This record gives sequence, C-alpha cells and structure tokens, in this order.
Amino acid sequence: MASYNVLVVTNLWPTEADPGYGSFVKAQMESLIPLGVQFDVLFVNGRESRWNYLRGIRQVRKRIRDKHYDLIHAHFGLSGWVARWQRHVPLVVSFMGDDVLGRSARDGRITLVGRFLQISGFTLARLADAVIVKSRQMANKLRVSSAQIIPNGVDLDLFRPIEQAIARKSLGLDPEKKLVLFPYNPSEARKRYDLIQSAVSRAREKVPGLEILVARSLPQEQVATYMNAADVLVMASMLEGSPNAVKEAMATNLPVVTVDVGDAVDLIGPTEGCYRVPREATAIAEKIIEVCRRGSRTNGRAWIRKLSMETVAQQIVEVYARVLRH
Repeated sequence: MASYNVLVVTNLWPTEADPGYGSFVKAQMESLIPLGVQFDVLFVNGRESRWNYLRGIRQVRKRIRDKHYDLIHAHFGLSGWVARWQRHVPLVVSFMGDDVLGRSARDGRITLVGRFLQISGFTLARLADAVIVKSRQMANKLRVSSAQIIPNGVDLDLFRPIEQAIARKSLGLDPEKKLVLFPYNPSEARKRYDLIQSAVSRAREKVPGLEILVARSLPQEQVATYMNAADVLVMASMLEGSPNAVKEAMATNLPVVTVDVGDAVDLIGPTEGCYRVPREATAIAEKIIEVCRRGSRTNGRAWIRKLSMETVAQQIVEVYARVLRH
C-alpha cells in the first residue's frame, strides 16, 4: 500500500466554539488514515479575520520548507488560493458548493460575494493539479473535464438508526410531538428557514404539535442523535453542492423532503418515504403531513451505503495517486 504525506489547507475545521464547523472535512480526512495517508492541518480561520488568508500563504510556505509533503489537499476555493501561492508541491482542491455555484440571497439571486467566489473558483480550478467537486451540477458549472465528482462520505457507524424514543429521551425532547429537523443556522438566508417555517405553520393545521427542531453548531455525534429524534428532514436551500445533512438523514432512515438542489434528489433516489417537492410552502407542507401520518422510517440507509466514508476515501486516494504519477 502506498503512503502519502499530505498538508491539508482548509477554512473548514471544527473549533471549540463551533464543533460542527467543517466536521465533515475532518471526518473525511481521518477516513484516509487506514489507506496510508498521514496529514497535517493548516486551518485558515477566515471567519475570525479575512487577513488570515494572507497569513496562510506565509504559513503554507513555511510548512513545506520545514517538512516534506507529497501533496497539498485544499478544501474550499479560498483555501485553494492560499495553497496555490507556491509551485513546489502538487495541489488537489476540493470545491464545496458556493465556491463554484456562488452564494445566493433568499430570492435566489447570486450576491456580489457569490460572483467573486464563482470567478475565483473557475480560475483556481485551472491552476490546480487535480479538482474534486461534490456534484454533477458543480462539474458542469466549472467546465473542467478532468474534475472528479466525489461527494463527501457519510460515517455509517456514527449515523445509524436508533430508537426514536431513546434519542428523544437523551435530548430531553417531548416524545409526543412531531419534529421537523433543520440542521443549519436559521439566519443563513440561502437555507430558507423562512420557507420551512411557513410550510410547518400550514402543516400544523393537520398535524397538531408539529414543531421545527433546530440543530446547529453541534458535533457530529449529537447531530446523529437529532437525526434519530426527528420525524422528517426538510431541505429547502437555494444552493447546495452535495448536502451532507441529506446523506446523514438517509443513513439514519429519517424521511427526507427536499427541493431539487445540488444532488439532493439523487441522494434520496427511489427511497420510499422520501420526496422531491417544488420550493413552495404548500407543497412542502403536504409532504410533511404525509410523512407524519405515515409515521414510519425509511430504508434510506440501503440506498446511501454507496457513499460510505470508506468508499469515498478510496476514491480520494486514487486522485492522490494519479496526481503523483504525473
């Protein structure tokens, strides 16, 4: 088995204040260890200060002077630019979503920052040694023929079905209520919390006691418990790459109601009890009511197994191998 020494450059990584931030990047990198990958992490905390991206350029150069790396794996386009300001070490960039698709306002229009991210990602993709995207939509937008479509994997050992009553008891939740899971920050406009609120308000006329369960900035272990405690996950975002929440819901057999965003429709596939809906409150409400009346879990875990952490890890290591062969 080949071994790889990798420097991970990312602006997505869990912190004490926000243990859920970038937890999927950490989990994916850790999944590579059994395949011979050793890695160090350079976390570029762009939320703390935009100047950290400039500081990161110096830090990358220092890291590669002090230690040999076979390649750099950057996660998110802005982190890729930090890593590209050197030409000695091959660069793999994993684009995440809005670094290719742009960042949208609530009405779906791409913001000025979103346009910058699109142009930045489009340019960077042509300077990287290998490009990974999360969905076919991203690949089509980027127009790089060699881009590899590799969605983030889901940890099937962590995200597994447990009894709803047990999950609710551990979280102190009412066992009688019907709960719609929203695993994002409600103030993030593109996630359309307002639309889900409207749909839940309408559905409540038929499903008394229906509530939204917000789960944000949590470690993955807690997210898994919330998935098992809820009755349905509703995805109404304006833009997504490959929404991890949908994969995690599928792995716990939680019913999913989703608009056609990113690869969400592919992720639910033909799974009975999961639904594609238009981005409209009445249509979403109808499916929430249907799921609640049905009152059962799905077999989504069987469908999503193809995106297990181990399967995706093998695909990433194959990208590493191709880069280093050239």
